[in-house]
Amino acid sequence: MAPSFSLSLLLSFMLTILLICPTHAQKNVQVSEKVLYDICHNHADSSFCLKALKSDPSASLPDLVGLTNISINLADVAANKTLELIASLKSKTSDTVLASQYESCRVFYGNIVDIIEDAKKAWKAGDYETVFVKAGGILTYNVDCSDALTFAEASSLQEANKEVYNCFTTLLRVSKRLTKDS
Repeated sequence: MAPSFSLSLLLSFMLTILLICPTHAQKNVQVSEKVLYDICHNHADSSFCLKALKSDPSASLPDLVGLTNISINLADVAANKTLELIASLKSKTSDTVLASQYESCRVFYGNIVDIIEDAKKAWKAGDYETVFVKAGGILTYNVDCSDALTFAEASSLQEANKEVYNCFTTLLRVSKRLTKDS
């Protein structure tokens, strides 16, 4: 009876490895130009997406996990720069309505920066589904900031907000592809 139990256990173990390895291998395989195209072709700014994903000089085409990390880092930098811009613009305006709009965006961007930290933790833990969900949540706050801005004087913030939108749309598309391939 013991040999049949051992054989059963061995077969179960081998089956588990066969099921896990292809899934793990797909997300750790170098991304092809076709995959980059698939990720970026429906992006609102496909050239931004391609440039962003190829921006890491240490790797010509990393795997999907690496692309997700690149996307998180680019989005993090853009969001923090925008938060600094908001503080600067708010301190320079005497218009109370415009200052109120900047304050709304400051609150939204505070939330964005917090969510980015959650996405980084999820990425480090290999929880790519959470990264995808967090990226979608960030886009909501980004759009809320855009909607709050009604003055032409806010054009520099609108441009920065658009860049952040492009970064997070890229992150959303890459993390969606990663969760699809996982």
